[in-house]
Amino acid sequence: MEDLNLLSRKLEDMSITELSEYVRENYPENEELWVGPKKIIIRKILNFERNRMNAEDS
Repeated sequence: MEDLNLLSRKLEDMSITELSEYVRENYPENEELWVGPKKIIIRKILNFERNRMNAEDS
């Protein structure tokens, strides 16, 4: 969970341009993560990572 908090802070500190580049580089297979206002994109990324962590735990 601490990792998600660090990721959240990192994403919030990025400009919208930096954020869109980050998403395109790290999540090229998930184009739906690229769309929307900055807060929505951050929320989508955090939810995606949370789901990925939960899948790994099961």
